[in-house]
Amino acid sequence: MAGDNLRADTLRTRQKLLDAAGDLLRERGLAFSLPDLARHSGVSTATTYRHFDDVHAVHDAFYRRIQNALLARLHAAGEDPDPLRSFEIVCHEWVLSAMTWGRAATHIRSARGYLERVHDGSDPLLSELDTTLTRAVTRLVEAGEIPPVDRRYSVLLWITTFDERVIVDLSETLRWPPEKIAQMLGHSVRAAWTATLSAQSDHST
Repeated sequence: MAGDNLRADTLRTRQKLLDAAGDLLRERGLAFSLPDLARHSGVSTATTYRHFDDVHAVHDAFYRRIQNALLARLHAAGEDPDPLRSFEIVCHEWVLSAMTWGRAATHIRSARGYLERVHDGSDPLLSELDTTLTRAVTRLVEAGEIPPVDRRYSVLLWITTFDERVIVDLSETLRWPPEKIAQMLGHSVRAAWTATLSAQSDHST
């Protein structure tokens, strides 16, 4: 029992540190240290160093937390039996998730391309996201809701359209509600898929 309490306390402390990391990333970008994180979180510096070797480990842990949160939302949304309805729910949940961490995440983005990282398998969470989105596209194609688009390119378009910087811009600059953002971006993705197929047909003739 004491061990369970200790593990729970350790987990709560880690989550507290990652909450603070999100605040600092939003406010300062990458310009903070582990002592800054300790002060902002109210956790002792010694305890902070027991959780993280350096600030890069903080960035990595924060990235993994937001990716896991996004995946959990998308997996639940993808269970709807209607492929189009499932797509719409996925878009909405994606926007809701990104609105909570998007500003912070812009500072820890990889400089490498999405397809490059998926191809080399260096990021298991990104690979899982790719699998989830590819499955959603496949269901839409099989149901006749969208034309038979190239799956790799279609997922890249989806990822690019739902970039967290776009969602932050629409929510914070234009003050759009999440429902409108999800609807407009979702329509843009589907229109891009259709236009892509038309362009492929024109190129092949």
